[in-house]
Amino acid sequence: MAVSKKQKPPTPTELIDWLNDEGVLELDWDFPEDGDLFAAGLDSMAVMQLVVAVEDRYEVELGPEDLTKDHLATPTTLAALIAARIS
Repeated sequence: MAVSKKQKPPTPTELIDWLNDEGVLELDWDFPEDGDLFAAGLDSMAVMQLVVAVEDRYEVELGPEDLTKDHLATPTTLAALIAARIS
């Protein structure tokens, strides 16, 4: 997928803070980097909100192949997906 300009990929901790700031999810300040985002409230509506927010913030395009439970399961896996799309 195309990227308009290189950005630094987020760390899982930065991603947790950003998800809270964007209002996509309300995660505890000590939410673990390998914590289950689906158990924390990531549902189909939140996934769509997340996709739009990630694409806008990190200037990447996420396709249907990216929207799997494996990619979106934790802040760590989501950060890895964003890093892969940025590079």
